[in-house]
Amino acid sequence: MKRLIYKITLCIISSAIFTSCEDLDVENTNQPDLVQALASADDVKSLLDGSTTNAFTHLIGFTGIYMNLMADQTTTTNAYLSFWNFADQPRVQINNSSTNADLGSHVGSNWSSLNNYIYSANTVIDLIEFKGNTMIVDDVDKTQEMLATAYFVKGLCQGYISLLFDKAYIVNPDTDLAALEFKTYKELNDVAIQNLDTAISLAQSDSSISLKIHNAYTIDNATFIKLANSFAAKILINLPRTKAEASTTDYNKVLTYVNKGITEDFNPPTDGGYQFFNNMQDWSTYTLSDGAGYLPTDIKIASLFDETYPKDYPTDASVTPEPANSSDPRLDEYFEYVTAFGFLRESRGRELFTNYRHRRYFTNNDRGTDPGLSTDIFHTEELDYIKAEATLYASGAGAAKTILDNSVRFTKGGITTGGTPEEIEKALFYEYSIELDLGSTIGTQWMFMRRHDLLQTGTPLQFPVPGTELEITGDQLYTFGGESNGSQEGTADGSNSWNGN
Repeated sequence: MKRLIYKITLCIISSAIFTSCEDLDVENTNQPDLVQALASADDVKSLLDGSTTNAFTHLIGFTGIYMNLMADQTTTTNAYLSFWNFADQPRVQINNSSTNADLGSHVGSNWSSLNNYIYSANTVIDLIEFKGNTMIVDDVDKTQEMLATAYFVKGLCQGYISLLFDKAYIVNPDTDLAALEFKTYKELNDVAIQNLDTAISLAQSDSSISLKIHNAYTIDNATFIKLANSFAAKILINLPRTKAEASTTDYNKVLTYVNKGITEDFNPPTDGGYQFFNNMQDWSTYTLSDGAGYLPTDIKIASLFDETYPKDYPTDASVTPEPANSSDPRLDEYFEYVTAFGFLRESRGRELFTNYRHRRYFTNNDRGTDPGLSTDIFHTEELDYIKAEATLYASGAGAAKTILDNSVRFTKGGITTGGTPEEIEKALFYEYSIELDLGSTIGTQWMFMRRHDLLQTGTPLQFPVPGTELEITGDQLYTFGGESNGSQEGTADGSNSWNGN
């Protein structure tokens, strides 16, 4: 069994680099030797640059659709690639069976892709730290820069695996793959932060270190350090699965990272070649010929703008809610009221209907081919909200209110925030749902809602290890979600559900 696990794990984490893993039971005797595959420093840098680009692309990619459906940011009754399963009410379990044809679209993609990028980072760390190689590229010593980048990519991807899955592997260059065991998401999160700290330390020791995001965009040393600190803050605060668990977060540590974080939006432009673009936005803003959104805005958004608005769409087919009313100009700037229902089907639950689509970030149904469009990976507004939340629990509501009253909540939305803890939490929920809608990395709203117990009963709080991996390693198949499982670990109990469901 150990030898089989070794074969499978190595195949999963190296598939993007070396070979296809379609036949997991057949040993690949032709797999190229690492030294042959990476014959020069240029080859190593290409591997690392590609993994950096791909890691960021994944964090604004397709899988975010499923998390937005679970967070009621988006709604649908479209069963394509199991979309409807993640939006349906009452909530249903994630189908984690290895026979589920859509497993790779939601659970599997996050697992395999992020682990692949960790493997690439480990390859670079191994060549430099363990094998003592010096990386000279175009007559310039890139050794420290590549090492800092590798630790950043590794920490970033480990961090997101810890946010998404209940457990995972911790793999280092010297790890015995034959003895791999699953570690908890908390253990992985600790290691992720350590690796981000290493990247920060390396960058601080050499001001020439920069970070190449894609072929047309590189950030300088100071921005690299700020970005790594920002992601460390985000990965720390997003870890808890419940409000009770969130009470154990080290908010002062979060604030230490926040205070060294970005001062300008981290918004690398699209490359115009469908290689670096926000695919989550592309799908979510797609508008049908009747004016409806393909993945339309959930009614939750309208109900936050207008507290008199229904929280579930009326099931009476003769009733169509009027447009929401709000003094917040973002209602009409970011969203559009439409009477067409597009692909929404009454037979699959009219309570899932909506009259709104995403207007913000809409670019004529294509965000991939035009160079220079926004990718919206990390806005300063999000760091403001992280700071306000951490400050609320570390220093009190008064200081948190000051942060929010100096943020876009007031400057753009015209909203002054109340001064109680409950009002601060309500304001943060509002801003995460509206200002950060499609303007952050995958799962941002879902993670906020789970740590405040705002998700509907039965919503998965985390993803299971993919059934395809469990089947091969011989571990028991398991999953999360389902209304009847609301009292079980890993599934929302609905104790503070935003809509009472």
